[in-house]
Amino acid sequence: MIAINYNVLVVELESKVIIMTLDQIETFIAIARSGSVRRASKVLNKSQPTVSASIKKLEEEINIELFNRDSYRVTLTEEGHTLFGHALLISQQVEQFKVVSKRLLGEIEPRIKIAVDSFCPLMFLVSILEKFKKEFSQTKLDLDFEVLGGAEEKLLNKESDIVVTPFIGDYSNVDILKICEISILPVANHSLVEQGINNTQFFSDTPQIIVKDSSKELGKEINYGINESSRQWLISDQTMKKDLILNGFGWGYLEASSITAELKSEKLKVIEAKNISNKLIPLYLCKASKRELGPATNKLWKYVAQESEVFNEKYRGLIQ
Repeated sequence: MIAINYNVLVVELESKVIIMTLDQIETFIAIARSGSVRRASKVLNKSQPTVSASIKKLEEEINIELFNRDSYRVTLTEEGHTLFGHALLISQQVEQFKVVSKRLLGEIEPRIKIAVDSFCPLMFLVSILEKFKKEFSQTKLDLDFEVLGGAEEKLLNKESDIVVTPFIGDYSNVDILKICEISILPVANHSLVEQGINNTQFFSDTPQIIVKDSSKELGKEINYGINESSRQWLISDQTMKKDLILNGFGWGYLEASSITAELKSEKLKVIEAKNISNKLIPLYLCKASKRELGPATNKLWKYVAQESEVFNEKYRGLIQ
């Protein structure tokens, strides 16, 4: 039997009453996902001593050691693995309870957190946001633009309600809807292409401009479109990447609809060379599964799904 009351869980286990808090459950989940107390403290926005004390108190209360602490990266014990699934279920049920309660009261979420990969076409987002603004003018949108694994990490750490990204792993606890396929083109300033694209030294002499993965604790490195023959300039901003390529500092992959004007005016040219090619990648809309979305977030999800069909037609005509 489990009863939830003001952040407290009262669990009856084999005639023993165990009292724990929802904060302890969230701490358990954060440490398990991030692999360290330090990283979990950043996710939870709490001090490391507070996080350590919380998980220690939980282990003492249930009389089970949840983590192996013998190595640099904290890992779940066998018992911890079993309880981790139950902790996720409790967390999801609490979130659903809160959302459904607000829905019954007719409450609209004051804020929605969205993470969008930098490859996502801006023209797709604009049409959706225009619709959303008209219907939910009082809801604040917290919009983060991420690179490679950044959006995925935000979703897994519950820092975003929904995400739009081409880079998402295979998770049983994530709902994924394919929106469209987007074209990623290898491009450079026209003068660079005209002067040296047929020169075998082009890729060794000309740096590839790459935006760094914005994920911090995902535990895996995503390398996309990197040419090992080129020197690399690593930057943190997609707009700066485009500007550097436009001004002849190097070459790189950019999303097709974001450079239609530059391609038409021939300020940028598509690189055609051995082992360098255009890429067509899927774009996904994602949320945590079994999670009830609030009225505004649910409508935003539907807007994205509805707009995808219209966008696909526009996009195909744009990049052909």
